[in-house]
Amino acid sequence: MRSKWMAPIGVMAMLIFGAVVYSRLPDQVPSHWNIYGQVDAMMDRLQAVLLLPALTAGLWLLMLGLPRIDPLRASYVAFAGTYQLFVNALVLFMAALYVVSLGAALGWNINVPQMIGIGVGLLFMLLGNEMGRLKPNWFAGIRTPWTLSDPEIWRRTHRFGGRVFFAAGLLIAVANLLLPATTSGFVILTGALGAAILSVGYSYLLWRQRTGT
Repeated sequence: MRSKWMAPIGVMAMLIFGAVVYSRLPDQVPSHWNIYGQVDAMMDRLQAVLLLPALTAGLWLLMLGLPRIDPLRASYVAFAGTYQLFVNALVLFMAALYVVSLGAALGWNINVPQMIGIGVGLLFMLLGNEMGRLKPNWFAGIRTPWTLSDPEIWRRTHRFGGRVFFAAGLLIAVANLLLPATTSGFVILTGALGAAILSVGYSYLLWRQRTGT
């Protein structure tokens, strides 16, 4: 998961999968599902085959370039493996989303909202498990005025935030397995916002404690 080759291989695998199934896809391919799991938007099959791989490639290249323009780029050396894992995890998530969406168009028996919810949960769990390894930077992690102003607040916030995001991911994944598909979007939004608010609030409380304000 920390190999620099995993992300480009993932993008290439998406393109190969799209090319293999292209002739079997209908002229119009589902591109969005509502909370009831019903298709409510379509796109033509060429766009469906190319759009997500293009977006994923752009995301990969953007994340490759961000450390080069970060004023704190020297700190990336200390968490290079974790940052690469984050890049790979996002690419793999996009690749899974691509396969699921095209698979649904091919007639596979897939509950797309449920699969997306489980995927988001697993992604949060993976990122949360690694979050404590991040060092101060401007692009990855819980970046608040308080974490960026004090390395100790950064460290403690990311240890706390990692546990919170892992728990939120577990909740999202389990809820999407057990609850009706109509709750998927609500569960994802609640889990993501809850984890973010708790982490940001914790960094502020730490700052108050350390500064005595």
